[in-house]
Amino acid sequence: MREIYRSGITPQQKIVSVNQKLGNTGIKSQQGTSTIIYDTLPVTATTTSFRFFEDSSSRVFPFSNTGSDGNKLGVGDTMVLASIIFTIFDRNNTTGQWTLVNPLNISSDLNFLSFINFQIANNQVIKRLALSEQSPFFNKDVSINNNVLDLQTQIVIPPLLPYVLELQLPSAFIGVAAAGSTRYLECQIIGVGGIIAPRTTF
Repeated sequence: MREIYRSGITPQQKIVSVNQKLGNTGIKSQQGTSTIIYDTLPVTATTTSFRFFEDSSSRVFPFSNTGSDGNKLGVGDTMVLASIIFTIFDRNNTTGQWTLVNPLNISSDLNFLSFINFQIANNQVIKRLALSEQSPFFNKDVSINNNVLDLQTQIVIPPLLPYVLELQLPSAFIGVAAAGSTRYLECQIIGVGGIIAPRTTF
């Protein structure tokens, strides 16, 4: 995983600093890790708004990997949110087979008219961020249209606080699956994390 930081503070240092202020003073002794958390929601012919991770504890693998923790990180776990990816899939209702349709990207989906919000414990930490940040046409730090939204700031998700990512589209332009299948939109949040290490770090 790439480690990008522009402020002179590494993601690991940001994790330790934020968690210590919240009383999680043992975070510096936790095991560091790379983290990908995802949630998948169905798409209809009229869908223009998605709220990822909300109630994700009710969605089992492969629709989500949050498990019973849902939209909260477990005790002692934490994460710096670095990147966001949206991907469209179709799932055959009979066989359960998944087929990649395409990433939600600027060239095919007019992402400069779409935006995301991200809340942690009902506090807004990303506000109406346009998905055009994925595109080299709108972001000088992107060399190719890689479908990855790399955040410019280090957003820390502390343990036990609920988080929700909202995606707002200008119209229902994701389309629908062929007969016998259901279309889904998956959201991945990617970053550096810390997981509880009751014995020692590695």
